[in-house]
Amino acid sequence: MINEGLPSVGLHGRLVHSASSKGVAGIVYSVDDPAGEGIARHLRERLGGRESRRPGGVASWDLDGINAVLVGFKEDVIYFDFLDEVLPDVDFYVILSRHKAESGVKSLTVHHTGNPTSAAEVGGRPGELSMANPPLAYWVLKALSRLAPSDLTGFEVVYEVTHHGPTSLRKPLTFVEIGSSESEWSAGKAHEVVGESVVEALMSVRSQDNCVPTVGFGGPHYAEGFTKRALRLNECYGHIISKYAVKELTDSELRTISRLAALKSSPPAVKAVVTRKVGSNPRALIAEVLRSLNIPYEVIEG
Repeated sequence: MINEGLPSVGLHGRLVHSASSKGVAGIVYSVDDPAGEGIARHLRERLGGRESRRPGGVASWDLDGINAVLVGFKEDVIYFDFLDEVLPDVDFYVILSRHKAESGVKSLTVHHTGNPTSAAEVGGRPGELSMANPPLAYWVLKALSRLAPSDLTGFEVVYEVTHHGPTSLRKPLTFVEIGSSESEWSAGKAHEVVGESVVEALMSVRSQDNCVPTVGFGGPHYAEGFTKRALRLNECYGHIISKYAVKELTDSELRTISRLAALKSSPPAVKAVVTRKVGSNPRALIAEVLRSLNIPYEVIEG
């Protein structure tokens, strides 16, 4: 069953900024995750701050200088659907995490969460998408792309498509991950690069309005094509629905997920990019939804 829950949203022109990204950031992680714990440690050492108490939190700090709280929980990050209840005073979330891949490719990834299909094997609910935060994800991606080449050898910086939980949070969230094995998760330099990128992104997103909120359809799990477009064209991506997810959906489900992907975003998408290889029928259905929302779209190869 596809979950329809949508916020009240509107379209406000091409160059827009999420008001939520200018509020208090909730930077969260699992204390049992070496990547999340390492990034959090760097942020504490870099920024200082005051210890605080948060419901359910194993460790908590109010960070100086970036209007953020940093909280570690015992649960795995894909099951953080409780954040709205325990962190009512924050406006959006940055989730620090490990990324696991059988390929073992070294990576720094950024993505939003959701289960576009009826499967929900790694957290969240089937057919449900989280609230994306395109500007923040864009600035994290830009910072990682600038800092990683000089400080880390052989790491790929890339958007991932929308996948896994949590999916039920009302506030925008962005995952920032280190992949893809224990060696990378525990690397101090990777912790530093991701930590600095998060700080830089929070500073940038609160002071600049120069990216185009975009929704993507198609492509593989590692969204290299959308990543390159973001860095070249200032397209900031919220949800990216992979080609393999599109192929699994019925026509009715695809219409619903296309609408959710465009609107469950703060701010909502004002542009869409669709890859040709999703197929002619899915492409026509996606285009039908986009036209109903007055969202212009571009069809690209890939």
